[in-house]
Amino acid sequence: MKIKNAAMRWLETGLPYSSQFGDVYYSRHDERAESQYVFLAANALSKRWQAATTSTQSFSVAELGFGSGLNFLQVWQAWSQATERPRQLSYIAFEKHPLTASALQLAHEKWPELSSLSQQLLAAYPDHSSGCHRLCLSDDVILDLYYGDAYSQLLGRQRSGSSGFNAWFLDGFSPRLNPEMWELRLFQLVAGSSHSQTTLSSYSVAGKVRRNLQNAGFSVEKLPGFARKRHMLGASLAPNYSASPIAETRPWFRLPALKPADTRGKHRNALIIGAGLAGCSSAYSLAQRGWQVTLCDSAAELASGASGNSQLALRCRLFKQASAIANYFLHCFLFASRQFDQLALAGDLHWHKSGVLQLQSALNKRQQLSSSDLSAVYAAAVIRQTSLLEASALAGAELLEPALYSQGGGWINPHSLCRAYTAHPNIHLSHTNSITALSHEDGIWSAVDAKGQSVTDPAKVVIIANSYQAKQFEQTSAIPLQAVRGQTTEIASNVLSEELKLVISGQRTIFPASTHTHTVSASYSTDALDSNINESENLENIEMASTLFANSKFLQSEITGARASLRCNSVDQLPVVGPVANAAAMQSCFAPLAHNARANFSAIAAASKQPPLHHPGLYINTAHASNGLASCPLSAEYLASLINDENLPISTAATEAINPARFLIRNLKKQK
Repeated sequence: MKIKNAAMRWLETGLPYSSQFGDVYYSRHDERAESQYVFLAANALSKRWQAATTSTQSFSVAELGFGSGLNFLQVWQAWSQATERPRQLSYIAFEKHPLTASALQLAHEKWPELSSLSQQLLAAYPDHSSGCHRLCLSDDVILDLYYGDAYSQLLGRQRSGSSGFNAWFLDGFSPRLNPEMWELRLFQLVAGSSHSQTTLSSYSVAGKVRRNLQNAGFSVEKLPGFARKRHMLGASLAPNYSASPIAETRPWFRLPALKPADTRGKHRNALIIGAGLAGCSSAYSLAQRGWQVTLCDSAAELASGASGNSQLALRCRLFKQASAIANYFLHCFLFASRQFDQLALAGDLHWHKSGVLQLQSALNKRQQLSSSDLSAVYAAAVIRQTSLLEASALAGAELLEPALYSQGGGWINPHSLCRAYTAHPNIHLSHTNSITALSHEDGIWSAVDAKGQSVTDPAKVVIIANSYQAKQFEQTSAIPLQAVRGQTTEIASNVLSEELKLVISGQRTIFPASTHTHTVSASYSTDALDSNINESENLENIEMASTLFANSKFLQSEITGARASLRCNSVDQLPVVGPVANAAAMQSCFAPLAHNARANFSAIAAASKQPPLHHPGLYINTAHASNGLASCPLSAEYLASLINDENLPISTAATEAINPARFLIRNLKKQK
C-alpha cells in the first residue's frame, strides 16, 4: 500500500519539473488560462451546472493526472463562484506519484488568487498510501484522490448503480513520455465510467490518443488549441457505444451490484436506528447531503452502548500484507483522523491528536507482525517503529519495550463526537420506544414498537445501526452477529501518570489523564453477556496496564469508576456494512452456487425476473467491534455515497468483504 512520491525538481523559472517524465507539470505560458480553456471551458462546466440544478444532486469530474492540483483548484473556484449549480461537486483524480505536501505547497504559491482554496486543500492533503483518499473539503465539495496505477485503481473502483462521471480531464504527462496513461485498456475503463452525456477533453491530439479513444468507444474531434497550440481534443461516447468486457479471472462470483432508488427531490428523509458511533456518523454523512434524518434510540442519551466509554482510541488496524481489507482499514483510519480535525475546528469536540504507541503485545497474536512486515506495507506517515528511548520520550514515561508510533492517531471523547455529528440542523433526535419491526410499502419504510404502534414518521431510507440488536429485525435476523462483553476501568491519576502524553496499547490500553482520571480498556468476553461490573476484571485491567511501564508505581490502583458494555462483532471479524439482502430472493437466484462455487452469475443476476435481490432503501452499519472509532466514519460515508448514487470511496473488493450478503453466499457455496 506504500507508494512513491513524484521525483521532481524546480527549474530556474520556478516551474516544477518531473525528473521521471522529463517535463514540467503545467504550461510555461499562463497555466491558469490554459487550464481554464482546455478543461473547464471545453467541458462547458458552468453552463452545465446551471442547466442541471433542478435535476442533479451531484456533478462529477474525473481527472487522469492530478499533478499540482491546478485543474481541481480552478474547478473548485468556478464552483464557489457559480450562482446556480447542483447540490454537490464530486471531483475524482488518479495519480500514480503524488507530490509531497511541501512540494504542493510551493507549487500553489504561484497562484495567490487560489490561496484560500489551496489552504483548505493543503490542510487535508495526504501524500502517501495507495487507494482512495476521500477529502470532504466543504459541505458541497468532495475530492477523491486515488493514488497508484490509474488502470488498477479505476478497475478496482466500486461504482454505484450505472452512473458515470459527467466530465473527464486527460492531463497526464505527454503520450511520448508517459505512454501508460494513454493506453487503450485504460480508456476502455474511462468509457465504462462514463454515460451518454459525459464529455472529455485533453491538450493532446496525438494519433495514438485519438485512435485509442475511438477504439474504446468515444467520438473524437480536434478543437482549436490554446495560445500557440494548434489543436486540443474533445470527445464523448459514440452513439453506438457498447462496453468492452474486462477480463477478470477472480473472483468467480461477485455479489450483485445495488441500483439505488431514485432519491432526487426536495423531500428526502431517512430513519437511522441506533445512536452510537455507527448511527450518528451515518446520520451526519446523509445530513451533509441534504437529507432530513431522524436518529432513533430507545436510550435517553447518545452513545449509551459500546460507544459510550469516556475515552476511545483512534488507531489503525494493521495487517501483515497488503490486501483490499487492509487498505479499507487504512483508509478508515486516515479518513477518521481528517474528519475529527475538521469537526474540532467547527465545534466543541474533545479530540486529542496526540498519537498512539502500539506495543507488540497489542498486535495480532495469531499472525505476528514484525516491524519489517509493517514497513513494507505502511508509509511512515501512518506507522513507524520507534526505539525504546524514543517511545519513552513520546509517551512521557519510561516504557519496557520499543513501540510502533502512529502520529495520526489519538483519543476522543465519543459523547462529544456524537454531539458534534448530531449538531447538524438536518438531524432530528428521537428517543422512542424500542423499534422491533420494519415494514415496507409503496417505496416507504415504517417502524413499529412491540405493541405494533408506529414510532417514527415513514422514511424512504432506513439504516440499521443498533449493534448486535440488529438481529431482532426479520430482514437482518440471519446475519451472524455476536455480542462481546468488555469492561473499562477508570483510575485516579498521580503526579507521575499526569505526565502521560499519548495513548499506549499493550495487553490493555491506557489513556492520558482527563480530569485527573485514566481510562484503562478493556476486558474481553464472549461468555458473560451482561453489563454488571466485575471487580476481578477491574483488577486485571489495572495489573495489565501497569506492565506497560518500567516504574511499577507509575499507575495507582484507586478505582474511580468502571463501565461494562456489549459491542458487536461478526463471525469473520469484519464490519457488516451495505444494502440488506432479500435473503429468499438471493438464495433462489444463486442456488446453483451450491453445485458450482466458481459459477459466474453476473449476467444471470442482471437478467433475473425474481423479486429484487435487496430490500429497497434498507441498509445496515454494524459489527465494528473494537475498531469502531476508526471504521464507522468512512463506512457511513460509503453508505451515504451508495444511497446518493455517487462515487464510492472504497474498492469493489472491500465492499464485498463487508457486504451483509457475504455470509449467505458463503453458506450456499458450502451447501449449508
